[in-house]
Amino acid sequence: MAQMTGYATSAYAAQQTQGMSQQQMLLQLYDFAVAGCVAHDGRKASAAIVELIAALNFDYEEIATGLYRLYEYTLAEVRAKHFDEARKILAGLRDAWQQAFARTAEPAGVGG
Repeated sequence: MAQMTGYATSAYAAQQTQGMSQQQMLLQLYDFAVAGCVAHDGRKASAAIVELIAALNFDYEEIATGLYRLYEYTLAEVRAKHFDEARKILAGLRDAWQQAFARTAEPAGVGG
């Protein structure tokens, strides 16, 4: 399969995210960041982390500030080529979000 570049990649990515919920998009960003770390691809990992930072909602200041600090740390680790440390943090955050989304999707009185 030929590798897509430029406009084709952007169009493909836009099409893939059109039907996604905000939760699915957030998990997808984490997946990209983790994949970038696994591949030792600083550009891919950094781009995903920057998007995670941009998605923060500072109306919830305490939580957003904590996540911002973690994202900044992982970004610094990626830039220093410490991919494993960044990957561990990002994978842990992704798992935590996935669990939180699963719990909020459960009907009342289930899993309690």
